[in-house]
Parts: sequence; C-alpha cells; structure tokens
Amino acid sequence: MSDSQNQITPSPSQRGAAFVCPCCGQGTIDPRLPAIVAFVQEAAHEPLTITSACRCPAHNAAVGGSPTSSHLKGLAVDIACNSDALRYTLINRAMHLQVSRFGIGKNFIHLDIDRAKNARRIWVY
Repeated sequence: MSDSQNQITPSPSQRGAAFVCPCCGQGTIDPRLPAIVAFVQEAAHEPLTITSACRCPAHNAAVGGSPTSSHLKGLAVDIACNSDALRYTLINRAMHLQVSRFGIGKNFIHLDIDRAKNARRIWVY
C-alpha cells in the first residue's frame, strides 16, 4: 500500500484498505463513503485514486490538516483529480447522493459528509 495513494479496486477488502490511515492502518470510515466513491467512479469511466481518507491525529497534523478535519472522524475522502471535466463529473455525481461539502484542490477533490458542519459549501485550497 502506497504512503499517500491507494487505487480503488472492485474487491471490498482492497476498497476498505484505501480508506484507513496510511501511517498506522487505523481508523473507521463512515460506510457511506466507499459507496459514494464507487458511485462517482461509475460516472468517471476511469479508475479513481484515494489520496486521503481516514486520518489519525498524528497523520492529520503531519499533512497540515485542520484540527477539526472531517478526515479525523472518517467522514471525508480526497480523490485525485487533474482535469476540469473530471472535477465536474465527481461533484455532479456526488451531489446526486446528497453530498453537500466539497473542497477543490489543484490535484484533488474533497468529498465531505460531516453533518456537524455547515452544509452546501464548496471551498478551494
């Protein structure tokens, strides 16, 4: 398993491995997130790469994550994304599943289902 990227595959066990903290292998992801990733991947027509999902506090600090990051609660996933068309596809498809929090980075899209935070938000990094 790569330190920062995990390829999504059809195998449920491999899919689960992509969502744990890369530094310690710990963490529990909300079961909706793998389903969301699978749903957006269908529309992408290409394999997607998870660049960040569940993070332990040490890993979150090491990558410069917010102290209140939804990754700490297993409620967020970052997906590698290098084109405008793919960004649109991922966000559009995720909105069909009521995902309402998005972060847009130069090379990734953040999907966030943390209901304890303000909904209907899109921000840039």
